[in-house]
Amino acid sequence: MTISPEYSRIIKIESRQEWQSALQEAEKFAICALRILTTGPDPLSERIWLASIALPNKTVSIADCLEADFDILGDLACLLENSRIKKVLFDAKTAVSFIRVAVNRKINARNLFDLMLASQVCWSGFHYLVPSNSPKNPWKKQEPDHSLAALAERHLGIVLAPIDQESNSDADEIDALQHPSPGRFLSPHLIEGVAGESAVLLPIYLILDELLAKNELQRIADLEFRAICALAEMEITGIYLDSCRAERMVQELEYEICRLVWMIQDEAKRKGFVAASQDGRKLSCYLNPERQEEVMAYLNKRGYAVACTKAEVLRGLAAAGCAFAEAILNYRHASFRLAFLNSWLRHLPSRDGRVHPQYFQIPSTTGRISSRNPNAQQIPRAGADAPAFRSLFLPSPGKRFVKADFSAIELAIIACLSGDAAMQEAFRDGVDLHRLTASKISGTVIDQVTDGQRQAAKIMNFLLIYGGSAKTLQYKILSDFGRFIPLEEAEQAVASFFQTYRGVAEWHKRQIAEMSYTVIHHFHSCIHGFFSLPVTAASTVLGRRRIWPRFGTGIRASRFQMFNTPCQGTGADLIKLVMSEVYDKISTENARIIGSIHDEIVLEVPEEGAEEAACNLQQIMQRIGCQLLHPIPVRAEGRVLATLAG
Repeated sequence: MTISPEYSRIIKIESRQEWQSALQEAEKFAICALRILTTGPDPLSERIWLASIALPNKTVSIADCLEADFDILGDLACLLENSRIKKVLFDAKTAVSFIRVAVNRKINARNLFDLMLASQVCWSGFHYLVPSNSPKNPWKKQEPDHSLAALAERHLGIVLAPIDQESNSDADEIDALQHPSPGRFLSPHLIEGVAGESAVLLPIYLILDELLAKNELQRIADLEFRAICALAEMEITGIYLDSCRAERMVQELEYEICRLVWMIQDEAKRKGFVAASQDGRKLSCYLNPERQEEVMAYLNKRGYAVACTKAEVLRGLAAAGCAFAEAILNYRHASFRLAFLNSWLRHLPSRDGRVHPQYFQIPSTTGRISSRNPNAQQIPRAGADAPAFRSLFLPSPGKRFVKADFSAIELAIIACLSGDAAMQEAFRDGVDLHRLTASKISGTVIDQVTDGQRQAAKIMNFLLIYGGSAKTLQYKILSDFGRFIPLEEAEQAVASFFQTYRGVAEWHKRQIAEMSYTVIHHFHSCIHGFFSLPVTAASTVLGRRRIWPRFGTGIRASRFQMFNTPCQGTGADLIKLVMSEVYDKISTENARIIGSIHDEIVLEVPEEGAEEAACNLQQIMQRIGCQLLHPIPVRAEGRVLATLAG
């Protein structure tokens, strides 16, 4: 049985007095639901069409922002900033972005509750098993849907009617939805659709707010709500791309790819390689470097017994002198860089020369921010050609970039999570942990550790804290350094590592033990109400939780996930804490956050205040890092840059 959204009255705002009355009612109740309907998805080129406010007395007020002759958008900005009123929204980042662009000023939003983010926090990692129609794997994983329609159906049993669809005979309605303009007639269907979406927000809020409390996730939800404005600012501001230089680099990469393909084909032809086509019948002398099967077939024909063509496998072969493997690696690298540049150029608008990537706040179970259209997280950080790519990103005239990143933050997080005494002492004394590891493994005095030994120890540190094996270490040393070490030597190095960092070894044991135990996690549905299930869980320092459902006696968590989730999740929490603080304390109309690339924060600020901004950013990062990871002293480095490269 489908239940309709509950509202007692719809008020179509016709005057300033009616609009002020709705805002005063929201002040009286100290809570309201806010829903906007826009002319399109892009806040920089589209406008807010309808704004709807729903109240606990089941009244829904709807204002046409295109038709009104009074300042609705300015009032919406003030409403977002009013800390006395809790604002319940779905996808608050979109609303904040549109309102900020409309009023052309920074929005200091307070007391927000985003249903989408709250749901993602509550259900992080959970999945269902559904039939896959495959005899080999009869079940497949399906994650919960966090759309507004899904939340209304899951928690309230309400099926929302889509507000952007109408019968084909209503041509005026369809035209109004596609091309809204002042004076357009608002049909009853459209009004009821907007009212229905607005009316479900507060009932869903009551459920999710209780669900957060039951699972002790309020602190994480508050962190996510506070970070909304910073992510909105990053999207709206964007970053300037030197498109002329980028296009020249595209041409150079295309030439390099053609050269590499010719080299690969020439070697394959000289060695008499013949590949089967995809239909399995016709034969071709062309070796497709994109197809793993053909690359493997050629390598096997040459006597290299490989089971896959992963980068680490090819790096090992290249280090052993296989020119073909090196050519495939170079081809992949050039292809990836070409795709990266083309993606940025494809999203370059003509209006301001700045690219505006989309940011997603909780796209993964660890809580790390991701980016698309284009992917700002793929801006190169390492590699010989990384500076050339990063130098394509420029500040506006009269401004500079300010960039800051944490020092050895993953190891600092592990030191905090594990309580390892040796790691904590090294951080307190300012000792380089990579040199310390190299010293302990090799028996070399720490002051005499070479750069090569330090680099090998760095690989070991980041591999072993996440549960890497001796065999994996052996392979990494071969692929990255071209040096073969016997498995016994790798096993001895692993043993020495955990002998040095006993707290990490004990933490690994505790995390593995957690795989066999369950905790109670609370859920809600319109059928069962509030209910709980035993789940496997891993948590961050701040309390973010990733859960794995248990189907019978089975378990889906892996050792790597049990080690990785607390560390990566804590890093995500730390970056969001910093972004929120920077938005509150540093960000202005002239100084803005323009990006977050893993553990980097990038600002664009006026040149005359760049050094001060760099100092303030560094202090904020260190202060928040030390608070979160106490007693580990966290260090950050802030720099002023003329380009993203330096």
